[in-house]
Amino acid sequence: MDKKMQYRKFKEDANYLVKRLRDSDEEAFAFLFDTYGKSLYFYCNSILKNSTFGEDVVQESFVNLWERRKDFVALLPVRVFLYQTARNKCMDLLKHEQVIHKHEASLVQEFSEDFLDEKMIEEEMLGEIYRAIDELPSECGRVFRLGLEGLSNQEIADTLSISVNTVKTQKQRAMTVLKKRFSTGMLLVLLGMTDLLH
Repeated sequence: MDKKMQYRKFKEDANYLVKRLRDSDEEAFAFLFDTYGKSLYFYCNSILKNSTFGEDVVQESFVNLWERRKDFVALLPVRVFLYQTARNKCMDLLKHEQVIHKHEASLVQEFSEDFLDEKMIEEEMLGEIYRAIDELPSECGRVFRLGLEGLSNQEIADTLSISVNTVKTQKQRAMTVLKKRFSTGMLLVLLGMTDLLH
């Protein structure tokens, strides 16, 4: 079975996916990383505000999942394990780097287990949106991602050597595509994209 067909089967049958993971199937593990890795990264970055540390935590969390792969019989515990492991590693990093200081108690409470389900849903939705952005036509995607990074229309135009009108047109095209898959409100809340509408 080729990778595309295997991934489709994993997506359609969670029990089969977890069984293959338990049987040390590296393709099942790769599917989980491809599916949840980006969402988990956004979750870590929302805590650490450091992309390098966030990437490290994601890698370590998946290594831990592989080490514990035989413990799982369903997909939800796998997802919860990834987020709990990542959260604990993030909190350990913050404490080690003494970033929290006097705000430690409130931050730890904010990312407590009661808060985990909501953050999981939010970050997975954000991951879905970013995967959709990755599927945009190349120039359209580049313009949109630069907008997400906070660049103005003029700065995007200068960076890509295109006109401001082209920047606006590409943003509108991107929003048209994304709004077919997600509500405008969800896009605005998750991406903070007010400026992208102009």
